Amino acid sequence: MKRTDLTDFLGFGKLQIDFGYRTLKQKSVEPEKSSLAATKNGALLTLEYASGVRETLFFEKAGNDGIVCRRTFVNGAKKLDLVELRTLISGLDFGGKAKDDYFYHVENPRVYEILAMPIDYDRVKNAGSMRDSGFDFQAGNRWADPGVVHERIGRSPYQPFPAILVSNFHSGRGVVHGTLSQKVFFHSYLLRHGKTEKIEWEILSGFKAISARIVSPHETLTDVWYLGATDEAGDFDRIFAGYTAVLRKELPPMYGATKINRDNVVWGTWNDGIFRDVSEKMILDEAKFLAGNFPTCRWIQLDDGYATYTKSAHGIGMPYEKEKGFDYKKFPGGFRGLTDKIRATGLRPALWIGGFIPKECKLYQDHPEYFIDYSYRVPDTAPLDISIPEVREYQLSALDEMVEKGGFDAVKHDFWSYAYEDSSPLLKNREKSGYEWRNWWLTEFRKRLAPDGYFQTGCDICMGNPFLGQYFSNYRYGIDIGSGKWENVKINFLWGAACFATHTGDLFVPNSDSIGLFPGLNDIDAAFCVNYCLVTHSMVEIAGLLSKNRKHPRFAMLEKAVCNPNNGQDVYTANFDYRDHKNQIPRILYFKTPHFSTAENAAHLPLRTVGFFNTDDDTVVVDFAPENFGLPRRKLYMLTDVWSGKSFFWQGKSSLELGPHGSRLFAVSAAGDCEILDANVRIVVKGKDLFLDYPANAEIITSSRIAGIRINGKKVRSVCRDNGENYKTTFSAADAGKIEIVWA
Repeated sequence: MKRTDLTDFLGFGKLQIDFGYRTLKQKSVEPEKSSLAATKNGALLTLEYASGVRETLFFEKAGNDGIVCRRTFVNGAKKLDLVELRTLISGLDFGGKAKDDYFYHVENPRVYEILAMPIDYDRVKNAGSMRDSGFDFQAGNRWADPGVVHERIGRSPYQPFPAILVSNFHSGRGVVHGTLSQKVFFHSYLLRHGKTEKIEWEILSGFKAISARIVSPHETLTDVWYLGATDEAGDFDRIFAGYTAVLRKELPPMYGATKINRDNVVWGTWNDGIFRDVSEKMILDEAKFLAGNFPTCRWIQLDDGYATYTKSAHGIGMPYEKEKGFDYKKFPGGFRGLTDKIRATGLRPALWIGGFIPKECKLYQDHPEYFIDYSYRVPDTAPLDISIPEVREYQLSALDEMVEKGGFDAVKHDFWSYAYEDSSPLLKNREKSGYEWRNWWLTEFRKRLAPDGYFQTGCDICMGNPFLGQYFSNYRYGIDIGSGKWENVKINFLWGAACFATHTGDLFVPNSDSIGLFPGLNDIDAAFCVNYCLVTHSMVEIAGLLSKNRKHPRFAMLEKAVCNPNNGQDVYTANFDYRDHKNQIPRILYFKTPHFSTAENAAHLPLRTVGFFNTDDDTVVVDFAPENFGLPRRKLYMLTDVWSGKSFFWQGKSSLELGPHGSRLFAVSAAGDCEILDANVRIVVKGKDLFLDYPANAEIITSSRIAGIRINGKKVRSVCRDNGENYKTTFSAADAGKIEIVWA
């Protein structure tokens, strides 16, 4: 490969960057000619190959420390089996010891169960310096034969946030690579240390679901990516800040700006012990109850259980079985009868649709040639092969039958991603990549939903890929909570932390799976789960037979938890070193508004909401101070426990003891008179005025005694009680509107 030196332009030190591509027959194709020319805001590199292929790479400055590369691959006169484009960066050096160089990718907690992964993990493991971490470093980055692709970073099927950081454990300096387009390519990586102990980094632009893409004569493919330096490699919340700033400019205007799933919740039939035990009557009973008691719930989602086949998940294959496939005993009026009745309650209907087919079912039995062999992960089921024209025809007809004729406005699409997101060679036809087919399928799906209807992605569990937000409204980032299992709650915490730290909830809403009454969890673990979902603003779903459990001890907590969903709001970590392998889960998470309002820095409302968490089986002590939350250190504050309503004064450094699996949630307010410390209803701020967003039986906690409450100028009956360090006032608001507090 003829080398082209871009060191001066990149400004990352003395680096060497080389380019080429690979085909099924050739492991490495290098350019015969290259030329580099300066442009107004960057450089233009032209590469010419003996095969007739021509590449142009336009490098444009992005911010102070980054570039955007727009790489155009133009095929020659012959058809080509293109495996991947290659970029090799040599000479990275962060000044520390080579054994302390590491990479961070959002898929790391899913693949390795740690966040920061040593580049030379074999060397580090053998040296014994990580034996106390408790993790096995057998999987992951290996610089191997280019044909061995299963050990590459970023190659997992989990739809990860598409960026990687390379840094050193003892340096704040790092280099980030990130994807800026997923129309055709995806990026994976290989890292190693060369003979000089400096890092060699191979960036591979490949294709999902196929071994190689057939590139027609003179066809053009385009790849776009970001490469940038950062001095905040050690800050978990700032790792990808430079990349996401550029990403937002590359995405279409208003991308992710829809309010769908942000200020409301979905009630679904799957969790809290219901599963497939569903019926029209049960769902309508819950819908009527939710409409009258949960003002932020606007959707009823029918999950799996409507098909006559119930041994395992069965969705998109059901229409092939016609009338025999649908369970009319549970739903006498069919889908349309159910959806019409749900709308009559004032709520809106949504449907779960699974994307793979159990091999016992009729579609697979009649047409095994329609399917991908995916038995290495799901032996009893199979995804449809989207590259086959007859399959695409069936899938569209199935959507029309289920969604349009069924009358559903929104869909949870589960078990769909295998044929599009796996990096193994799965598809029969190779004229398009998995991403190209993914974009076609999701576009067709989105056409059939209501413009303001949500589209939710299920399995594979997504790790925050913002490009999916073009189609989906929210993404599940964790394992099914079901009836409640502590180990799943803990895993979701680890996976979710990586997603939230990207600060891209404005592009794609994270979904924690539903909260409910959690019959499988004890009180401590259930409170942990609710606190975590609330403080991370990922509370898209609720579940359970709530109409039959109004007197349940956890019911009031659930009501208050969903009083003001603001899903996708930024959440921050405090005092967290993600590079410490002994402590992989942040103990403190916070956001910059009250939990009951979206108003930031509003007068007389809380300044922060802070959650403290202990996933250990032993008691821990957590230290904290105002500056950890971006607040002035010397001021006096009041902390109010969101659940008990108790308050205490706080100034300077403090500590909190948490028992096993313990958690606490606090509102942080300025210490003073006439402060609203907490509430169980959504309060909207407009100028200097406060408004209740919906009718409710309200409870507010204040620092001073309240003499009376007015709603829309009319006095309502209220009761104010001394609560120790604060005052609790209850009142009933029959209407939404302006709220005025008369202080005693």
